[in-house]
Amino acid sequence: MRGRSIEVDRNPLPREERPGSASLLDWLVTLAVTWTMTGLFIDAHEHLFKTVETFLNPWHLTMYTGAVFAAAVLAVATARNRRPNETFWQAIPSGYRPSVAGVAGLIGGGALDSLWHAIFGFEHQLDLLLSPPHLLLLTGLFFLAVGPVRSALARPPASRLVDQLPMLLSMGLAFEVIQFVMQIAFYPEALQRDRPLSQVVFHDEQFVLSVLLFYKQALEIAIVIWQSALLAAAVLYLCARTRLQFGALVVVCVAEKLWIGGELSSDAFELLLLLLASVVAGLAGDAIVSKLKPSLQNPNAFRLLGFVVPAAYFGAYFTFAVPMFGGTWWDSSFLFGSIVLAGIVGVCVSQLLVGGFQARFPNSA
Repeated sequence: MRGRSIEVDRNPLPREERPGSASLLDWLVTLAVTWTMTGLFIDAHEHLFKTVETFLNPWHLTMYTGAVFAAAVLAVATARNRRPNETFWQAIPSGYRPSVAGVAGLIGGGALDSLWHAIFGFEHQLDLLLSPPHLLLLTGLFFLAVGPVRSALARPPASRLVDQLPMLLSMGLAFEVIQFVMQIAFYPEALQRDRPLSQVVFHDEQFVLSVLLFYKQALEIAIVIWQSALLAAAVLYLCARTRLQFGALVVVCVAEKLWIGGELSSDAFELLLLLLASVVAGLAGDAIVSKLKPSLQNPNAFRLLGFVVPAAYFGAYFTFAVPMFGGTWWDSSFLFGSIVLAGIVGVCVSQLLVGGFQARFPNSA
């Protein structure tokens, strides 16, 4: 009895009887991750734009009380789920074993972070991304966030959008953790206000400015590639694993950009630009899912979904930038080429999933 696997769909907390409906545990863990993530990104915003010289601040309190709440929720769920002669590890609800390990890493990383600050002081800029305690903390937060996703994918697909919300929000939040670590590659710096100094006006500095322009453009196109890969990966993973309701991809795209956008935006309009682009990308993806039913068994529609979501995101980003920020400083080839490249990156991500599926099931091609 003690040695058998307990990875079955036992649910220690009640849920409604709708097929595929989210459990109370899914909702509570999603709440805990949202709570923790909000504290994390506000704290990062304070480090970037202000001077933080104490571990005991409201943002750390928000972050770590969210982690403690997650630990309490998982502990209660596991205790209620436990049968006679089972270990607590065996009694962890289906899909949540990585989350239990994650919350331990999150809390352990927080304790180590306090010690780290006492010895080495406080980070104020991008060095906070490479702090070893922060990396442990963020790894734990990622694995905590995937619990509701794994739980949902172990059940039949939900028939209502509201029942998919914990899965969708948690997926977006898990990718927010990746965005946090790689926030050096978030904004493409394409708006008119981001334009470099003119080589015509500063003729004597033409060589230096041309070098800076090259590296600026190289970084910006790398950011387009990276952001496109993240958007496509989240959308295609869910589409490959379950049947999504209309509006699901809007939730995922917005959740993937909201917190990191709030941290790094210098004003509300900059954040609004990101959210509008995310909504357009999500709606475009939802339309394809609704009409064409993309899946690994329908690879062409699946590839189209991979192209459209990141291409729509950057297309909308540049479109809305015109009335909101006076447009972009990129020339036509760079601008339209980046939109096409974003879509190509999404197709490449889709092909990784399609290729793996066809290699496993060669007769499905």
